[in-house]
Amino acid sequence: MSDGGEIRYESVFRDRWRDRQSAATGPGELIKQHGWIDTGLVALGVLLAAGAVAAGQVGIAQTEALPAVTQGITVTAIRGGGTPPAQGTAAQFRDASGTTQGAVVIEVTATEVRARLDRPVSAPAGELVVPTGRQPLISVLLPRFW
Repeated sequence: MSDGGEIRYESVFRDRWRDRQSAATGPGELIKQHGWIDTGLVALGVLLAAGAVAAGQVGIAQTEALPAVTQGITVTAIRGGGTPPAQGTAAQFRDASGTTQGAVVIEVTATEVRARLDRPVSAPAGELVVPTGRQPLISVLLPRFW
């Protein structure tokens, strides 16, 4: 209490702040890092390297949509210029409304791909989506480097 009956408060934290501000700082103290920052940077570097390795190992399935017509449970598609799918390859038939249904490739010729549907469809035409291979994830993320 002061002489006039008033209560005076002094903050302990304010005194510490004043002491730190008035103390002379030596060279390098303004940019002094805490120990956890170095540990965090090392951990970030390790995670970045692990992510690059994983992106090089993981692949993304590539597909090709071929124009197709249906007849019962058989789909006939005109083959594109890429690598033909193997017999027994899982494929999908997608009609004009976007509905998809599973199919299995049963025959591949020089110009056509035939597949058997899981069940008959009512749409006479659509697309047969067949896999064409896998592409590494890193080449998708960084196409100019790979």
